[in-house]
Amino acid sequence: MSTINRELGKVSKPSKQDPLAFEMSFLEVKAVEKKPTSRKKKDTAAQSAPIVTRDVEAPAVKTVAPNNTLNDLTGAEWKFSTKSVINKPYPVNMQHKLRSQHGGQKPPQLCADLIQIFTKKGQKVLDPFGGVGGTLLGASLIGRRATGVELDPRWIEIYKEVTTLENLEEQEFLQGDSKDVLLKIEPKSYDFILTDVPYWNIDKLAKTRSKTAKASKLATFNDSEDQTKDQWLDEMDQVLTAAHKCLKDGKYAAVFIGDMYRESRYHMLSASLADRLQATGNWTLKANLIWYDVSKMLHVYGYPAAFVPSMIHQNILILKKS
Repeated sequence: MSTINRELGKVSKPSKQDPLAFEMSFLEVKAVEKKPTSRKKKDTAAQSAPIVTRDVEAPAVKTVAPNNTLNDLTGAEWKFSTKSVINKPYPVNMQHKLRSQHGGQKPPQLCADLIQIFTKKGQKVLDPFGGVGGTLLGASLIGRRATGVELDPRWIEIYKEVTTLENLEEQEFLQGDSKDVLLKIEPKSYDFILTDVPYWNIDKLAKTRSKTAKASKLATFNDSEDQTKDQWLDEMDQVLTAAHKCLKDGKYAAVFIGDMYRESRYHMLSASLADRLQATGNWTLKANLIWYDVSKMLHVYGYPAAFVPSMIHQNILILKKS
């Protein structure tokens, strides 16, 4: 068997008649400690070394089923989009401070995610309660057209300012009462409705709120001093019935609606609104998605005597035009 001459740094040749010895000698050669080379020699070697190129695998082409008439999602994306709870953290961006002057603004990226599930590129989205234009901004991010309707002109001005600052194309934003404006829109001309309905009495039940709770920044939706839950449901029904006529047959609507804790009881407004809308025969409830808003802070309302929930979620009713 060969041996390493450590003084001379040489390896004795193995016998050709002994293949095992030859193999072991090869391993021993690999084990010989290499002498350090100077930096200059290394640099020269690096410069003279041939450039090795590797074939880089091209990114996978997004494949959408040819019979997918609803959206532009792949099968995997479709599967992920059917989760009943949305817990994705959305960035505080797109002039959030400016848009936060409206207490009910929604992350434009959340709106974009919902729009992508129910539309194809270039299709039209309608928001009958436009606010500061979260739906319109979301549509702009993903190449959809959108129309918003808003009663208060100051929210429309904020939306326009945001589009200028963000260098986004301004979508159509109509000012007026949705019950009137929607009647002037061409029937069956929109592919999806995405909206955030105003809360029932959120600004008028101050006497039931904690003394330390912040006043709502939401504008009053109507001029009535008092409004019962049935009156609120009637008003929402009127607006969404008008919007229903603008929607193409078989298409969907997504409606943000938060539940309430008022007058020492929990009001499941999402269920009340869903029941009312289905009772008209215009809509079929297909899902109730839960948006867990990870940015919401917890509050201690009932401590230490009663349990009162800290509301950190909203419901998104998914309705299909019947």
